[in-house]
Amino acid sequence: MLAQLARASLLVEHSPGRYAFHDLLRAYATDLAHAVDPDQQRHAATHRMLDHYLHTAHTADRLLYPARDPITLITPQPGVTPENPTDYQQALAWFTTERSVLLAAIDQAAATGFDTHAWRLALTIWIFLDTRGHWHDWAAVGRAAVAAADRLADQLAQARVRRLLADAYTRLGRFDEAHPQLSQALDLAIQTGNQAVQAHIQSSLGYLWERWCDYRRALDHAQQAFDLYQSSGNQNWQAEALSQVGWYHALLGEYQQTLIVCQQALTMHQGLGNRYGQTTTWNSLGYAHHHLGHHAQAITCYQNALILFRDLGDRYLEADTLTRLGDTHHATGDPYGARNVWRQALTILDDLNHPGADQVRTKLAAL
Repeated sequence: MLAQLARASLLVEHSPGRYAFHDLLRAYATDLAHAVDPDQQRHAATHRMLDHYLHTAHTADRLLYPARDPITLITPQPGVTPENPTDYQQALAWFTTERSVLLAAIDQAAATGFDTHAWRLALTIWIFLDTRGHWHDWAAVGRAAVAAADRLADQLAQARVRRLLADAYTRLGRFDEAHPQLSQALDLAIQTGNQAVQAHIQSSLGYLWERWCDYRRALDHAQQAFDLYQSSGNQNWQAEALSQVGWYHALLGEYQQTLIVCQQALTMHQGLGNRYGQTTTWNSLGYAHHHLGHHAQAITCYQNALILFRDLGDRYLEADTLTRLGDTHHATGDPYGARNVWRQALTILDDLNHPGADQVRTKLAAL
């Protein structure tokens, strides 16, 4: 049927298997829908569409990062057939293809009274947006989710999406906007008594203070996050918090402590099969070895991290690791090795329009 419509120039197949209306036909179809279809019927159709994207996105998100807290979903409406990605690469490909559609679906949900769909969709897409460097999209999604949760007066949802928005602002360097969101989120999470969400917010506060270069305060929040994860019994998040604690010890120059804590975290991540946790921990171990003068060990750690980052598709952290690997090559008197990996990092950072590109460009110019 789609092929017949395309042959009649009523649709255009703008890429293989993906179709769109011509502008005039889209406007005419919209007019017809409002003139002919009852409000209840259009509302039900929107509900089915949003169910389709929410349930598919939830499945894909769980494949990208299985350690994430699940979102409670209700059974989709009759007639809804979600797609079913079955592995990490299929999930990543689906999010990549559907990104603009999902952003539009969140706006549509917020505009048509489906606030629960709006904030839940935001929680299912943010990991993808973060790993691919779509931080402005992430912030826009976060603002829509906060507005939706506020309209519902759902305290736990409000806490979760305020943290989501704050993390986007932190990535973008908008620290003064991130901090009040996290403060509100923590107050809301404490009122709900949910220790896991409180711990997530403490972890985000640690990251914010890291970006603000107050590493002692960052370490304090990371330790509070670890204590709360211990109370809630979630081993995946305990390992994540340990990695964060180890990293802040490194930023404070306490490199031996970093090796002790991060090796413990790496063992936990490997036992749990958490590849993303392994990547960030390898990165921290490489950083500590580099500053202790253990350059061969640092290179091995960074290479282990790079293999996993590339497999997971986290472009920003791949670039960050490449930059540090270049630093180690440079420290060993290997300017050619440094130039090679710094150029790779610069390509990614320029593609992400990330301010860190200027620092890498300076390193290359100095060679």
